[in-house]
Amino acid sequence: MINIMQLLSKEKDILPIREQYRIFDEILLDRIQNLMPRLMRECGVDMWLVICREYAEDPVFKTLTPMLVKNASRTSCFLFSLDARGNYEALSLSRPDPRLFPFYKQAYDPKQESQFEAIRRAVEERSPEHVAVNISEDCAQADGMTKYLWDQLVPVLDGKMAADDRIAIRWLETRTPKELELYPSAYRIAMDVLREAYSRDVIQPGVTTTTDVEWFIMQRINDMGLDAWFSPDVDLQRRGGSEERMSGVVIEEGDLLHTDMGLTYLGELHTDSQRLGYVLRKGETEIPAGILAGFAKGNRFQDIVRSAFQTGLTGNQIFANAVAQAKAEGLRPMLYSHPIGVYGHGAGPSIGMYDNQGFVPGHGEEIMHDDTCYALELNVTEQVPEWDSQDVCFMLEETIAFTGGETHFMDDGRRTIIAI
Repeated sequence: MINIMQLLSKEKDILPIREQYRIFDEILLDRIQNLMPRLMRECGVDMWLVICREYAEDPVFKTLTPMLVKNASRTSCFLFSLDARGNYEALSLSRPDPRLFPFYKQAYDPKQESQFEAIRRAVEERSPEHVAVNISEDCAQADGMTKYLWDQLVPVLDGKMAADDRIAIRWLETRTPKELELYPSAYRIAMDVLREAYSRDVIQPGVTTTTDVEWFIMQRINDMGLDAWFSPDVDLQRRGGSEERMSGVVIEEGDLLHTDMGLTYLGELHTDSQRLGYVLRKGETEIPAGILAGFAKGNRFQDIVRSAFQTGLTGNQIFANAVAQAKAEGLRPMLYSHPIGVYGHGAGPSIGMYDNQGFVPGHGEEIMHDDTCYALELNVTEQVPEWDSQDVCFMLEETIAFTGGETHFMDDGRRTIIAI
């Protein structure tokens, strides 16, 4: 087991790049050797082919290669086979690359045959019922097969090729124990950046704009050698304002700030979080009680949603159950949570959408599985007495793990509005 505390550097818990790559590769080997055959059995897939060309990589590609393999090499191909006797193989039908050797058995020699001849031979030797390839109507990350490669494979695989996104979705959404152990360290880094942004060292009321804070967050993530997987959004609400998300404006005392940000750490762990900050007025020592009360309703909705998480339920069922309970308690809720992991908007069940507060076809009908992670994203609207009973939207988001049939928050700051 990785002892993360022995590896952390002094600067914001960022590991040296060599250690980050080593940990990623350690996780990858475990996933290929242990997770992959389990998921193939679960999905009823006896062979999975992932093939792509350089600079047109399948979205699954980066989850199957060590960190030092940044791109496909001409045409890269991986074949996973699980026969009826339980014999499992992970084959590389790519050009020989020593960096792949610890993870895959090399099954293609360019000096002996063409690549597509090697694919034909490998499939014929194992005689699967079907060869699953990445074509999906509902999940873009499981839709990496290109028209050209499909056309090349049709005569090679002789009718065995089948569009099947089940194994790709389960592979992308499932986190191993090692990944779940490490995920909170990624989230802690993100929260440190946000807390730093929500300070008078960064925000000078009457001078600093929401755009200035966005660029501060971007710069801070860049300075740490990490990537923001989406550009951070900073906006605000204020007494007498008519907009829920005022952006590009000067921050004033008494404003309620909202930030949506996410970064990537260890090559695959994505965070997604929204936190609120209140800019204290001169003489104020506490956040107005009405704002805290509305915020507490948002926390309550978070707890309702997490209680609705259940293995085997679809995203639509979880959405309907949680929203019904929230409305029964008198809340005005919106729910739009999504899977997260190797992609920020990950594969798996969508639980509502911002622009569709009802039944979500396709990915809303995916079921929830254990050992998965989600961005618990939602809002409630409440009147704030101190703002002349103005409606205020409390937008919240936390990255959470769902494992052992229970949800786990990765940070203990979700119940706090940061006083600035």
